[in-house]
Amino acid sequence: MSDNINVITQQIEEKFNDIEHQIFSGDMFSQWRGSFEVKKVYVKKENADIKCDLDIRLKHWPEGVSVKVYKHKALAVLAYVKDQQLCQEHLNTEPVPCKFWKDAFYFSHIADLDQGRYILLEGNEMADQDTSTCLSKLKIHIEEINNILGADTTDLS
Repeated sequence: MSDNINVITQQIEEKFNDIEHQIFSGDMFSQWRGSFEVKKVYVKKENADIKCDLDIRLKHWPEGVSVKVYKHKALAVLAYVKDQQLCQEHLNTEPVPCKFWKDAFYFSHIADLDQGRYILLEGNEMADQDTSTCLSKLKIHIEEINNILGADTTDLS
């Protein structure tokens, strides 16, 4: 079991490194090149609970607004903020707490993010196609956040 989990851990970390590489160097994100901040946390354990987190944001976003790509038990992507007031100001709605993420609120107009954020419920089965899905969801969230923030400052006259 220990050798098998080490192989799975290495494969998942490689996939997360691929995601990070695509953020900084891939064509999909070229329009924002030089604007990213990424916080990476990998927690290594000797059991099947592999934890990888990428908190991704553009430098011009308000502090605390990020997109999280994570693999804990599940593999998922979500846009979030730690500041309830930013939700009220920019989303014009009551803050919706992120399920399982303490003191975090969804920063998105997408419906049903508690379920919609998931790519795999069993994240240890992460495959190359799932990496592509993470990247696609990440781009959707970046574009949506930029639209939400831009809508507040756009002159409509």
